[in-house]
Amino acid sequence: MSGQGEVRATPDRAQLSFAVETTATKAGEAAAASARRSAAVGAAVKPLLGAGGTVATTRYSIESRYETSRPGETREPRITGYIARNEVRVSDAPIDQVGAMIDAAVAAGANRVGGLQFSFAKQDELLRSALEKAGADARAQAESVARGLGVRLKGVVSATTAGRPVPVQPRMEAMALGEARAAPTPIEPGEATVSATLQVTYAIE
Repeated sequence: MSGQGEVRATPDRAQLSFAVETTATKAGEAAAASARRSAAVGAAVKPLLGAGGTVATTRYSIESRYETSRPGETREPRITGYIARNEVRVSDAPIDQVGAMIDAAVAAGANRVGGLQFSFAKQDELLRSALEKAGADARAQAESVARGLGVRLKGVVSATTAGRPVPVQPRMEAMALGEARAAPTPIEPGEATVSATLQVTYAIE
């Protein structure tokens, strides 16, 4: 039997990323500017994280910028400057602080925001509830089949679980930001479903 169980709940944690992109004529200047702004973004975000939240650098790069080649030109493109990119990932942030966190990061110098996902602080508890419902569903199916066949369930031979709370991904693309918004950023997670599947084999007599 394949039992299904679902539990609906409102996500209370979030993950998102902020990126700082800076340009300069020299690589060292771009890197220094990126470091200053990235440090400012981290300092602005950390007070809003709470006890369980974390901030970590997930990507860093310096790339050359080249002049645009004209049709028919055969010479190598000339370097006109450098772009430094620093991406910071925020994990386990309180949902009610995400909007303020975005505003604070943008005001501090972040010019890209993306990768917003919602999750649950008590995801293991929600999964157990979903598994209990899946077990009850499998048992009810097995009992119905047993009655139809005129047999009795003797016991469980094996049981295999599948299913984890999947982070809820709202429709939020990575955004390039020129300046901070005048109005606070609203974040509404809504409800999400935690589902589990239980495959159960019963012995009959």
